[in-house]
Amino acid sequence: MPTGPIPRLIHQTWKNDEVPPEFRPLQRSWIERNPGFAYRFWTDDDIARFIASEHPALLPVFQGYADPIARIDLARYLILRRFGGVYADLDCECLRPLDGLLDGHGFVVGVEPEAHGALEKAVQRGLSRILCPSFLASVPGHPFWDHLLARLVEARHCPDVLDATGPFLLTRAHASYAAGQEAGAAVTVVAPELLYPVTKDDCWSGRLFDLAFWEQATRQAYAVHYWEGTWFRTDSDRGLRLPRQITGTVTDARPQGTEAGAEAAPSAAAGGPPLISCLMVTKLRSGLVELAIDSFVRQTYANRELVIVCDAPVPGEDAGGDALDRVARAVAGRTNIRLIRVEGPGRTLGELRNIAVDHAAGRYVCQWDDDDLYDPCRLEYQHLMLSRAGAQACLLGRWMIWWPAEDPDAERLAVSCERDWEGSLLCERAVMPRYPHLRRGEDTPVIEQLRRSVRVVRMDLPRLYTYVAHGANTFGAGHFDAHWPLATARFSGERCRAVLEEMAKRLPVEAYRHALAAPLPAAPSSPASASASAAPVAMGTVPKVLVLTPVKDARPHLPRYLELLARLDHDPARLSLGFLDSDSRDGTHDWLAARLPELRDRYRRVTLLRHDYGFLPDGPRWAPAIQRRRREILARSRNRLLAGTLEDEAWVLWLDADLVDYPPDLLTRLLAAGRDIVVPHCVLPDGRTFDLNSFRLDPDGEEDPRHRVDGIFQPPRGVGRRYLDDFPVTGGPDQDIVPVDGVGGAALLVRADLHREGLCFPPFSHRGYIETEGLAMMARDMGVTSWALPGLRIVHADR
Repeated sequence: MPTGPIPRLIHQTWKNDEVPPEFRPLQRSWIERNPGFAYRFWTDDDIARFIASEHPALLPVFQGYADPIARIDLARYLILRRFGGVYADLDCECLRPLDGLLDGHGFVVGVEPEAHGALEKAVQRGLSRILCPSFLASVPGHPFWDHLLARLVEARHCPDVLDATGPFLLTRAHASYAAGQEAGAAVTVVAPELLYPVTKDDCWSGRLFDLAFWEQATRQAYAVHYWEGTWFRTDSDRGLRLPRQITGTVTDARPQGTEAGAEAAPSAAAGGPPLISCLMVTKLRSGLVELAIDSFVRQTYANRELVIVCDAPVPGEDAGGDALDRVARAVAGRTNIRLIRVEGPGRTLGELRNIAVDHAAGRYVCQWDDDDLYDPCRLEYQHLMLSRAGAQACLLGRWMIWWPAEDPDAERLAVSCERDWEGSLLCERAVMPRYPHLRRGEDTPVIEQLRRSVRVVRMDLPRLYTYVAHGANTFGAGHFDAHWPLATARFSGERCRAVLEEMAKRLPVEAYRHALAAPLPAAPSSPASASASAAPVAMGTVPKVLVLTPVKDARPHLPRYLELLARLDHDPARLSLGFLDSDSRDGTHDWLAARLPELRDRYRRVTLLRHDYGFLPDGPRWAPAIQRRRREILARSRNRLLAGTLEDEAWVLWLDADLVDYPPDLLTRLLAAGRDIVVPHCVLPDGRTFDLNSFRLDPDGEEDPRHRVDGIFQPPRGVGRRYLDDFPVTGGPDQDIVPVDGVGGAALLVRADLHREGLCFPPFSHRGYIETEGLAMMARDMGVTSWALPGLRIVHADR
């Protein structure tokens, strides 16, 4: 009786030494993931010599099989009987070290997926469970081998190889095997999840192209069998199959009766498929441009060109010359790649994209960013979807997002949320709008215009496009972090590494990592501030923001208010303004009304409301005796203004009229914080903290009831509260973010959906707080934390 562990020896076979290219990575997986194992490769000649030498009595059976796969089945059984170890078909991939599967066992075999028991041949034979010989492991001389060989000789004349030597024979032999109580005689049958986690149909239908499905199916697996069927399927059927069916959603904004303008099928057009111009705007990011060019070269769609528009420094300036030389070498000899050198600095990304469109020769244009990864079939499948849908533009509804990191354990990968991903655009050049002259977010207005004017199809095949958040993107890191919790699938740690390895079969993942090791240029910023590269929370999108300002006797402050607003680096076409004047006696309403035409030319929408409350106190507005009434009216004004102005905006920025200074990237930095409610640090011109409504309660979290006036807590400064000047700024103005219990309204950013869900400014005491402080307490009751950026300073007029 055999004793000891299964030998650390892996056996594989093929007809000869020339293993097909599609199987070589799978072959390497067994060697690389099991470094302590020996490896032996058997050709058909090796097998014939082995059987003639070791098993001459079985030679007539071996030579009598008409089907070569039957001889291989017999060979694997005899090899393991003689040497022990692991046998794996070449279309099996090892996903993790085998020790955990083999330890403590003398014989291991796996069950095929349950769905295979419903296939016609299995049903005909009454086999609800099928043992598969594609992976086998045993000690040498295990008694099951002799039992199996006896059944094999009996079945040698069966016409179907499945009954003669294959899975059906193995299943029946196991069913009739009586292991008894002898030590080492048992056969361990493991569940499909460990060795056969996917079905034949999963492989042949292209379902494995879905990375979320692949990751879920293989979580417990030591190996995966791809069911290539080299003994009955043709070479053209082998390899990863692309999906047979892809979901697409069509919207059509054209006038009724307008023709589609796109051919019905890619192969039906006279003269072959139409030319697609891929458009790349680049500043020659080190190493990444070459990878983007290589992604273009490897596309399966034949009729394509790449137009590269470069406005990097001229040769000899910094590293620009070397980078340009590298790109020139990369495109040398390729007639379908053109390099357009744009002289002169300062052009916006929107301007450069227009230059690329102007140089395109194709019927279609496709955005091709220089720092992302594209599956080889991206163009083929997007054009196929566009053609079949009769559409003029095609977008991806989801794509992959990868956060590379020096520490592999810190890397993250996600399948994005569902939306129009602007960077994935493939569009008829004839209907392509001009890009606005913006430094970022330039593609969002283009997509919105296409949605309003042409037939657009959005397809769901995320693997076609991998967006890489490498830290030097046009938008900052906070922008991408906001997409992690929204993703439809998220992978980190070991599962992130597993999915990236799967992606690396079709994408240059490792080469991208090497390219990132070289320094990347800083992300482009607005002229006003280097911090402008921090981004709103919708990737590739400048979000719609509603700026709301209650005003009262604000006429002296309004010119400066509008001047600061005009300096914001946010696209004014994405900003709406709302004012509510109440009880003014200095002409505030008339002054604003006179400027409405000018403001409406610049901004998306401007609304001016008026509602008087008859609140005209004689003393200063900060006097404690009037705080309850003053803030009640201010809360009502805010709520009335919100109700009269909020439409489709994603964010609301509450802004005081009497601010005298703030940075042009104020809104960008508040959005980049990635919080639902966030405020900056409002100070006076001399630097002292002004807005005492932004505070954190002392650790006990309770206010002294003796400080409650008219139902509202109004403690002396510093009693029970920490204000924003109490928090040191250690990691940069936007890196130190602190949770707070109260917020002020000098500059308050709120996610608009919170307002839609009922978050308001209480005009009454809510837990002892009112107006903006009451909003923070109400948000806490809704499970939402308010945050502050102590290092982001805005300046309020002195009293």
